Amino acid sequence: MGRSLDFDYIIIGSGFGGSVSAYRLTLKGYRVLVLEKGKRLTGHDFPRTNWDLRRWMWLPLLRFFGFFKLTFFRHLTVLSGVGVGGGSLVYANVLAVPGKEFFTQKSWSDLADWEEELRPFYEDALTMMGASPNPRMETGDRALRTLSAEIGKEEHFRPTRVSVFFGEPEVTVPDPYFNGKGPARTGCNFCGGCMVGCRYNAKNSLDKNYLYLAEQAGAKVRPESVAYDVLPLNNNNGNNGESGYEVRWKPSTRLLGSGGTYTSKGVI
Repeated sequence: MGRSLDFDYIIIGSGFGGSVSAYRLTLKGYRVLVLEKGKRLTGHDFPRTNWDLRRWMWLPLLRFFGFFKLTFFRHLTVLSGVGVGGGSLVYANVLAVPGKEFFTQKSWSDLADWEEELRPFYEDALTMMGASPNPRMETGDRALRTLSAEIGKEEHFRPTRVSVFFGEPEVTVPDPYFNGKGPARTGCNFCGGCMVGCRYNAKNSLDKNYLYLAEQAGAKVRPESVAYDVLPLNNNNGNNGESGYEVRWKPSTRLLGSGGTYTSKGVI
């Protein structure tokens, strides 16, 4: 008789990949746990300025438990988000679909008509993320429009499509996206603080859509919990993962405190 598992799937990280996976798997009836090493943040948790390093940067050695992380490699620096919602907490909201030249690259264009193949998935993601054109032209936008005209490319200039709720500024309304199943939202006030965390409930970060709906459907999210080991469970054929996996975790924001283990059929 097989060992009873805690979950069907354990997802490590709650960013774009983790949140979408959690939502889709939960809809299919699977028992899902999401482990996130960052905190669950509300608007009041975000700093007013990135000079507030303790609330902005993720540097555990200095006891800074913000949501913005820098990872340095020899030839690459990675900027990422740490918190329930992952990179969606800190990105600039831009949702751009690649142009035709991307889909017709020789390395893969012979395999399928990728523009048509992926079109419904892009459309689904844009809908889920509440994508809409920025309705307000600022100084930078006007400069780009002028430049595009000067180089003969004005027909290619258009407002950026972003994942922001452009309702009446600073007015909170019931869920405008998911037939009342999502959280209440507040109209953008154009403060420009998207990349230091939206303090006004206007940014369509993942905790407002995919991850929110996943939790409503039964997914479990455990913040401030870092996975540090994944081990295949024993079975008659050895440790090959056929029987599932054990995920070991520990607190990410406390020096003292016990962690634990969870088991699942799959780990993402």
